[in-house]
Amino acid sequence: MEWIDVVFDDAWDPDDPVTPTGSNRVTFGCRVGPVANNPNPACTLVPAASVAPDKPLYGHKLNRDEALQHPWLPAYWHTVDHILEHDTTIRQHLYGAPADEQ
Repeated sequence: MEWIDVVFDDAWDPDDPVTPTGSNRVTFGCRVGPVANNPNPACTLVPAASVAPDKPLYGHKLNRDEALQHPWLPAYWHTVDHILEHDTTIRQHLYGAPADEQ
């Protein structure tokens, strides 16, 4: 099982990695793993960064209901999809090694 938290902030300046926290900064979270009646792992929204300390880095940690209503939810799912498709370590952990590597 994996937990994926992603911080979004519309004030971040890609040319300045030390941009101060914007007033709209939020963190989304999901659990990726087994679900009932499904042979494949699935993603489920959960309270964001629940094990992390409350620090400005995270902004507002969204709970499930808040995340479901947030306009940035599609961007979050796009980011999670990208991680699951392109991060070899996470992909192998969740789905096992590709057939040509077994």
